Amino acid sequence: MADDSHIEPRLLSGKAAAAYCSVTLNTWSKWVTAGLMPKPVIGRRWDKRAIDQMLDKLSGIEAPSGPAEEENPFEKWMREDAMRRGGT
Repeated sequence: MADDSHIEPRLLSGKAAAAYCSVTLNTWSKWVTAGLMPKPVIGRRWDKRAIDQMLDKLSGIEAPSGPAEEENPFEKWMREDAMRRGGT
């Protein structure tokens, strides 16, 4: 039989979610009601990844939603030159 003791749960109870965020259950409930934290996904369980995503957003470190496409210097020059000339 496999040893599952090392598996970290993804779904958290309200108490565990509050502890994960280092706040009281009362504060956690207020955050959820205010929309600062996600609503539970299944019954009274919160998705840890959704919590992390909300914390990232609140912290201003939210990752871009799509793949980052960097403009190379030539493309940037072409775009800026077209703008200077009144093109699109």
